[in-house]
Amino acid sequence: MIQASPQTRFTRLENGVRVITEHIPHTGSAGVSVLVDAGPQDESANQSGLAHLCEHALFLGTPLRNSAQLAELIDTAGGQLGAFTAPDYTCFYAHVLEDYVSYAFDLLGDILVASSFPEAALEREKDVVCQEIRQYDDHPSHLALQSIKKLMWGDDSLAGSITGRVDDVTRLTRSDVIGFISKNYTPDRIIVAAAGATDHDSIVEQAQDAFWTLRGHSIQRPAHEAIARGGVEITHLNTNQCTFNIAIPLPNYTSPLRHGLHVVNCAIGGGMSSRFYRAVREKSGMAYAISSEIIAYQRGGMLLIEGVTSPDNLLATLQVILFELTAMSVGQNPIGEEELWKAKMQVRGQSRLAADVIPNRVARLATQNFHFGKSIDASRILEDIDAVTLENVHDIAGNVFLPGLGHLSIAVVGPIDPDGSAYDDLRGLHECYASIVNTDTEDEPGR
Repeated sequence: MIQASPQTRFTRLENGVRVITEHIPHTGSAGVSVLVDAGPQDESANQSGLAHLCEHALFLGTPLRNSAQLAELIDTAGGQLGAFTAPDYTCFYAHVLEDYVSYAFDLLGDILVASSFPEAALEREKDVVCQEIRQYDDHPSHLALQSIKKLMWGDDSLAGSITGRVDDVTRLTRSDVIGFISKNYTPDRIIVAAAGATDHDSIVEQAQDAFWTLRGHSIQRPAHEAIARGGVEITHLNTNQCTFNIAIPLPNYTSPLRHGLHVVNCAIGGGMSSRFYRAVREKSGMAYAISSEIIAYQRGGMLLIEGVTSPDNLLATLQVILFELTAMSVGQNPIGEEELWKAKMQVRGQSRLAADVIPNRVARLATQNFHFGKSIDASRILEDIDAVTLENVHDIAGNVFLPGLGHLSIAVVGPIDPDGSAYDDLRGLHECYASIVNTDTEDEPGR
């Protein structure tokens, strides 16, 4: 047993399932999460969306309960039961009152171990997933994100759509679902996390009862970093405004630079006092929405800048953003002492506020164990944020952000002709900033 802190405890079950808990005093609820190290990276060719379909299929019923009964049971308990598929993993979760923790384990264990995948229900669920895909395709922000990931990572699984393509999902079968789960939902790939009003020994016992029948080991995947590319893409959509994404590659989730990266992001695009917000909205009034965030996975990451503006303001808005990003990266307008202090305070505050929400605490437990193989105490995270120095952020600007401009990606969704002069303007802008560093870039994947 490994004890990461007085409140956090870890146990590995005999079959390999990892169990980690955090007792939080003075709370009357608990979050339970089952993270499975399986996702889009495990899909075969022409099976896009299989991991996501499996997530849906596990709620279609078991020999003990049909799908309606599963929903009614969690509703009656006043709790929440759900799941999501991410590029790196699939997660099933529940948030319930203290008295219903064993109830949540019973439900999660039942669907993950004993789901029966009834044929007719699965066919209906495939239709539901196809509706989900089409719904996302109506959202400019989703289309822009898909475009930017494709520009950034090409054919890598990180760039693929988690929900998949309609044609592929339509062809998937019950055998595909059963085969994927049998191969990838093995005990060595499962992390059970619980936070809140929990007792570790009790959680371990409940996890043992829920998952003891799981056996086997997964096949280890080849480990490699996603290769960053870059380019420009315009997707025509009949909207009033243009949604845009700008991205440069960053290190993966576990990078030693991660705290510094988040501090730099806060300074340039993380709030109403950030550089992008002041330059684009406050000073020029060219956009209502403008922000940036760090997106990081096991095999790569990116700085994602996203916003919405009118077609007439699009080029000028992107020019302002890229000027601010480049000026910071080359040291022409470096982050200063006061700016650093404000950004660190903001990152600290966000971390502490997130910790006040039980589902966030259990998600943090699960993902920390997934990425680092251990729990990281909240006080250690705050110490690491405090330890970020001006030298650190200047090194990140010059040695991470500046080379990243060599793989700059720009994706736009809106009422613009992809084959018109706007594409040429954006391509010229892209080449101008990408050429700031001496990096060989590949041709963009296409218009």
